[in-house]
Amino acid sequence: MLKGIIPMTYCFFNKNNSIDISAMRDQISLIKKLGSNGIACLGLATEVNKLNFLEKKKIIELVADISNNTIPIIITIYGKNIKEYKKLIEVAQYFDASWIVFQPMLKKHTTNKDCYDFFKKIIGLVDKKNLVGIQNAKEYIGVGLESSQIIDLYNKFVNFRAIKSEASATLIQTEILKYPKNLKVFNGRGGQEIVDNFLAGCSGIIPTLDGADKFLKIYKLMEKNKIDEARHIYKKILPSIVFSMQSINSLICYGKRICAYRMGIKKVYDRSPIIPPTDFGINLAKYHAKNLGKF
Repeated sequence: MLKGIIPMTYCFFNKNNSIDISAMRDQISLIKKLGSNGIACLGLATEVNKLNFLEKKKIIELVADISNNTIPIIITIYGKNIKEYKKLIEVAQYFDASWIVFQPMLKKHTTNKDCYDFFKKIIGLVDKKNLVGIQNAKEYIGVGLESSQIIDLYNKFVNFRAIKSEASATLIQTEILKYPKNLKVFNGRGGQEIVDNFLAGCSGIIPTLDGADKFLKIYKLMEKNKIDEARHIYKKILPSIVFSMQSINSLICYGKRICAYRMGIKKVYDRSPIIPPTDFGINLAKYHAKNLGKF
């Protein structure tokens, strides 16, 4: 069963706005080298809403090729229409994804019920042997599922057994208490409250790479019930988490730069739309990268 620290890839771009394949390879290789419990791609931090189908497919291929069946692959699927969702499901199944996570297809005035109806339709398109999950990120995108709707999906589909959430530790703990024990909950939010998330019952965290090495240390300490030591590491890295996680746009702008600087990448190019980086913000990103140290 999936558990632990599963970093989500950023998407690095070239100056000409194409995907930087070399930087992506280095990032994926580093996630594997760190001893991560898995690797995730095409989430909000991967700027999936800015990628076309061929770019999404290429990232999945890179992850599958470099991971080489040595660590679990988690593929988040977001498409512009049902046809693209179906094509991405086929790609994910071809590369034997360990877990396929669906983001809702958002339109103007999308409601919680719209999300539920969409998930019910799309989960049914996946082979029952493939583990399926949903991204329930009401705090970030404004809509999502209620716990009763999640339990209903659990009862309807034997392969729906995991959730990627974006919630506070206190909120997620109350949700976990409502779920069957084999419905696994992962949290994101850049590793905020990571210690409390594990105490609340989360099976794992899906952060971005910039602090993943520190999160892996925390997770290993939590496995040994060394909670005070885990909190000590968390306190040291918390300023960088707070700096990056003001919003998803902030994470994409500055969190990616912290990651890049720690990797030794000196120049980061952005694909619009994005909040424009300021000199002040870039200097802060460099400060936090230096504080975290090289990978």
